[in-house]
Amino acid sequence: MKKHTLIKIAHAFLLLTLLTGCWDRWELNELSLIVGLAIDHDDSGYILTMQAMNPAEIASQETGRGYAQAMNVQEKSKTIHESLRKMVQKSPRRAFLSQLKVLVISEEVAKDGLEHVLDFFYRDHEMRSDFYIVIARNNEAHEILEIITPLETLPSQSIFDSISFSLRSYAGTKAITIDELFQEMSAEGIEPSIMGITVEGDLGQGATRKNAESIRPKAQLRNNGIAIFKNNRFLTWFSNEKSKGLDYLTGTNNESVGSFSCPGGGEIALELAKYDKEIDIKMVDGKPDVTYHFHLVSSISEVDCHSLDLSLPSSYEKISKNAEKEFQSILHDSIRTTQELETDVLGVGQQLYRKHPDYWENVKDDWDNLYKDLDIHINVEIEITDSGNMINSFSTKDD
Repeated sequence: MKKHTLIKIAHAFLLLTLLTGCWDRWELNELSLIVGLAIDHDDSGYILTMQAMNPAEIASQETGRGYAQAMNVQEKSKTIHESLRKMVQKSPRRAFLSQLKVLVISEEVAKDGLEHVLDFFYRDHEMRSDFYIVIARNNEAHEILEIITPLETLPSQSIFDSISFSLRSYAGTKAITIDELFQEMSAEGIEPSIMGITVEGDLGQGATRKNAESIRPKAQLRNNGIAIFKNNRFLTWFSNEKSKGLDYLTGTNNESVGSFSCPGGGEIALELAKYDKEIDIKMVDGKPDVTYHFHLVSSISEVDCHSLDLSLPSSYEKISKNAEKEFQSILHDSIRTTQELETDVLGVGQQLYRKHPDYWENVKDDWDNLYKDLDIHINVEIEITDSGNMINSFSTKDD
């Protein structure tokens, strides 16, 4: 009987260990839900700006109490984590990052190297990986989170949604998460590139409630080019046109729209319906020969041509040829610029590593120098399927 009792007691203690799962729980009213972070720095350390949502104002079915729907708290420390914990000195709640939508990094911080500032975000067990990372262009990072946006209650949510929708409908946008950035930073044969964001207009007025109440806001946030890196350090900015080329070379575009020249003068808009891309790398005389193959299926979405009869099949062929040449030119310009900068943000080296690993092992230490002289060819086929609900433009005159 005594032995049986001891077994029961042992089982009871084992069961008690299963009841400790919530020992470190936090109630919702004890947490500040951080939806945006901005990182600047000065000589004394990192300057961390945290944007916490105000759930009472956001969830209110009526007018609320008239308080702001978000609160920005700024702290300074030698490390990111300490700055987050110091937030309780200004806010009566613990910072909680599982709802983070956007991380804004200043250009100056990016110049010092991404690995220094992102270490905490890789390590923290509470951190989700689906937030976007952007670089502040022509602004301090904290200024990006201060703009009161008209269509979204939270600036951080506005940035997240703008990037998400732009990614699906217009080229030149790069949505990159912490996991994807880690891949570009650590993988062989590729350098990081990150979306830029800037404030257009009057920063002072944009930080007031009147900015959201005006039919024409005094300040707006704008996705603005792509930041190019080398050795994980910010190098330069790509213009919007070159960013579009980079996006086509590295991304998966959907429903983008491009403007091209008409045969005989004028402009025509093509809407992308299907996009296929292949990268072919062959070894020729001991050197890699790279060819990008693009097949784009598009429809005519707008016509402003001086003389073009869309009732003729030959007109579609002429439009396709013109568009293919101009599209090739955009892509070649983006490629040449990366080669001049000696930074392989296209990931050509990564493809070479996968397809010809033995060759890569011999050249990887000198890849930047080899990349600048690499022959990269582009084949483009643009197939135009239809012209929408009408054939010719209103401006087309019958003879």
